[in-house]
Amino acid sequence: PRNFLTVLRFGALTFFIIAMARPQSGKVFSETNSEGVDILLALDTSGSMQALDFKLDGKRVNRLTVVKKVVTDFVKKRERDRIGLVVFGKDAFVQCPLTLDHGILLEFMKEVKLGMAGDATDIGSAIGAGVTRMKDLKSKSKVLILLTDGRSTISQIPAIKAAEIAKS
Repeated sequence: PRNFLTVLRFGALTFFIIAMARPQSGKVFSETNSEGVDILLALDTSGSMQALDFKLDGKRVNRLTVVKKVVTDFVKKRERDRIGLVVFGKDAFVQCPLTLDHGILLEFMKEVKLGMAGDATDIGSAIGAGVTRMKDLKSKSKVLILLTDGRSTISQIPAIKAAEIAKS
């Protein structure tokens, strides 16, 4: 009985010391060098993207749904590339910055909704937002992919002018 109490006290003291050390587990962040391409997807969420002129698995779906599926498949194949997302309509904004974490990019993609950047289409603003985001990057290859169904219905920056700026 006496040895049992000694062992019990020793065990309690051991667990107390471990608790005081506060062992923790969590996510480990690592820096990765990649030889991939920086790709920024500019996705149109204007009102025209709600047209039901596609079928997916036998069911009529809007244009945005089809584009989201195509983008999801594309992202899954680009393991070594940093990919980001700009959403545009009347306005344009970065929904997800360039990242190698494609899981988080796809989560942001799920949150994209029709009209979230306005109902009109301003392609120039989308290109402008993408160029602004990518202009200071040191990467060798930078690509802006415009995902839209039409022409600009409003224009703060004409699309041709924005494309010329992007090229330079």
